Amino acid sequence: MNSSCSGRRLRTMASSLSLPQTTISDILSRLPVKSLTRFKSVSKDWAYLTSTPAFVSDHLRRSSSDPSLIVRCYNTQSGFDSVILLITDPTQNFACRHLAVPLDEPLPLFPKIVGSIGGLVCLDVSPCYASDFVLWNPGTKQFKHLPVPLIASTRSNPIWLVFVGFGFDSFNNDYKLVRIVSFKRNDGLPFVRAEVYSWKEGVWKELEDTVCFDSAIICGGQDGVVVVDGSLNWVAIGLQRYADRKVVISFDMRREVFKTIPLPALTRIGNVKVMSYMGLLAIAVYPLVFAANGNNMNCFEFSVLSDCEDGRKHWTNVVLAENFSKSLVPMGTWRDRELMIKQMGDRDNHPKLFLYDPIDERTKRLPIDCVDLYLQCYSHAESLVSVDGRN
Repeated sequence: MNSSCSGRRLRTMASSLSLPQTTISDILSRLPVKSLTRFKSVSKDWAYLTSTPAFVSDHLRRSSSDPSLIVRCYNTQSGFDSVILLITDPTQNFACRHLAVPLDEPLPLFPKIVGSIGGLVCLDVSPCYASDFVLWNPGTKQFKHLPVPLIASTRSNPIWLVFVGFGFDSFNNDYKLVRIVSFKRNDGLPFVRAEVYSWKEGVWKELEDTVCFDSAIICGGQDGVVVVDGSLNWVAIGLQRYADRKVVISFDMRREVFKTIPLPALTRIGNVKVMSYMGLLAIAVYPLVFAANGNNMNCFEFSVLSDCEDGRKHWTNVVLAENFSKSLVPMGTWRDRELMIKQMGDRDNHPKLFLYDPIDERTKRLPIDCVDLYLQCYSHAESLVSVDGRN
């Protein structure tokens, strides 16, 4: 049945049964974006209804309860062999399809995913310095080039490092893109400037408060940021007298300020990835390669920052795996509960990607090709959210 026939049938049924508007809205909010897009051309009433902020919010709330995985596979050495996949029902029927990035011009490098939230995917399409961004809704196929950032590299003051993060400010109903730019001073220490782009306002503005970067600098790669409870979070290493410490640098999207969160001592000897788990900030500590000096580095630990009875925050260990035969590399979390972990292979076996649920200790293998390459993995919910900031 084509969309026109199905639309007329639903409209006739609604009319004959005299369904209340709230019931029609409830029914439509359960449908996929592809169907809703077709129905817009069938009924002016439905086109208006499905464009209202209330409906867009209800639809997103429902779709967020059953997210897909959006995965970027890439080869860091060549810059080729890159693809973006959308994986639905990763623990059940498992449907995987390629997503075509809808850009008007060819790019020197394949786009990097900055983040995926609320149905919007932020892409870094610049060759360097994270200086060109696109907002993209794969469900509606909308995309928009963002304005050029304010902070630029110059011959006299070249950019050293750039870190970015994309998240949702629920208090102001605003999607925000943060860009943290490091320059080197004459004494070799970094000097940091930061700016934020507002989806609602459509402009960049430079942030004034960057004092926490005087004692720490962000480390990690492109996917080293996570959104937790209205904040963007990166792992950072201490500078000068704090050089033996690791911390989390957290950006409060509502107040638009940075702060640091101390990490436990165990993070000093391992690789650290910041993650989200059950609405809490979490970290995974793991070895990238096994230590050759006899120290027990083949240990994977996963901890969450939870509230104590005295009102303070405390890191609580949730998962501890020791003496495993192959390296476990954390990729992120799906549904904010199941850990996405890449198990490194050897000469006889390829790497494997699987989901692990710390609560019931169940493991699910994901039959994804290209796991030999590097991966970026994000939960992704379909939505009708506009890239233009109209919702």
